[in-house]
Amino acid sequence: MLNKNNYSKSSSIYSMLTRVFLCILFSMMAASCAPKVSFKIQRPPLQQVQNIKYIEIGNFEIIPGKIELPGSEKLANSESVAESKKTLQPAVTSFISTKGESNHMSELVRAALVHDLSLHSPYQLINTTGDKTGYSGVLPNAAEVGVISGKIKFSEMIFESSEKLSYFANIKNKGVRLEQSLLAGAVVMGAEASGRGFLIPTPYVEHLGAIEVEFFMHRKSSGENVVSPQAFRSYHAKKWGGDPRTSHLPAVIKTAISEGFNQDQDFSVTLLTRIDRAGLSFTNPTEYFARGFNLRQDVGVPQTVLDMRIRLGREIAEKFVRQISPYHETADLIVLDGNPVAVTLIRGNAYQEAIAFLQSQDDRSAEDEYNLGLAFEANGEIQMARKHYQLALNQDDENQEFKDALRRTKN
Repeated sequence: MLNKNNYSKSSSIYSMLTRVFLCILFSMMAASCAPKVSFKIQRPPLQQVQNIKYIEIGNFEIIPGKIELPGSEKLANSESVAESKKTLQPAVTSFISTKGESNHMSELVRAALVHDLSLHSPYQLINTTGDKTGYSGVLPNAAEVGVISGKIKFSEMIFESSEKLSYFANIKNKGVRLEQSLLAGAVVMGAEASGRGFLIPTPYVEHLGAIEVEFFMHRKSSGENVVSPQAFRSYHAKKWGGDPRTSHLPAVIKTAISEGFNQDQDFSVTLLTRIDRAGLSFTNPTEYFARGFNLRQDVGVPQTVLDMRIRLGREIAEKFVRQISPYHETADLIVLDGNPVAVTLIRGNAYQEAIAFLQSQDDRSAEDEYNLGLAFEANGEIQMARKHYQLALNQDDENQEFKDALRRTKN
């Protein structure tokens, strides 16, 4: 027989454990549901640029040479990799630039560079043509002029062929039961995946491209380097049709390109906006259809060569501009529960107002210091952000959000 005191004690322990468990559960839920706000944060240049007010675009030339591939260090035995079932022949294990392959690529890189600098940089563009006689009016002080030039390696390959894929004919009988129909569908998919079925030649197009640009920026008056010369690379690998699992690139290289360089982002690479295209469909329907604009909403339609080149030019120019100019990037950051007025301002992207409000408060909590740092970071003032993240950490040295913020804003 259960003793009444023992029963009461057991019940009390059970209630206490239940409350502890619920507190832990609610804490975990609160942490996982912490309000994240998408910030467009201004970052400082990755390299220090001293006493430059004007930018001149110098010469960009195509040079021959091999372009290093991502994942190439894993190709210890390229022949065995090339013979993989998923590697189409001829296998591509290197990109080689030839001097006369694309004279247009240098102009596309120049245009992309001018585009990015004109939108995001604090410099005044004074000569973007590369010509020595590209000025008009009063010449600026040559000591304040930075000249950007570069050496370009570029290579592209287009494969148009077909590969035999397995297809299985499935004649559906509407009179069968649902489970029989599902079973038949599963059998069909299994037969196709295993290669048992009708082998039908299926066409495909695969477009591969790589670019490497070594950028230089020197002071016009002395020729000294304003920033350290640096090479950047970008890649393009896209296949339409055929088996999506196969490629002329070995799997290790294709995976590295897909994960690191070939994100499906909208770089606005086309020469005409959607509005311009719509107008073109009325004013010049022949050109509209010739450019394939009637098909471009379909992701299954291959891109043009020019689209790929413009995209590579934009990507490579953006990487260099980040070295010398402030830039913006989007980040999802957590706003902590501090002063409600400041939290509302930050969530509304009113960063300057949040800074002014929080600085007017005499007694700021650790969460307020963190949110103040968040507002400074979103406003591009990284040193001030670090100062207030450190003040928050001084009040609560175990808070992981404070530690992550300091690590994130480390120079």
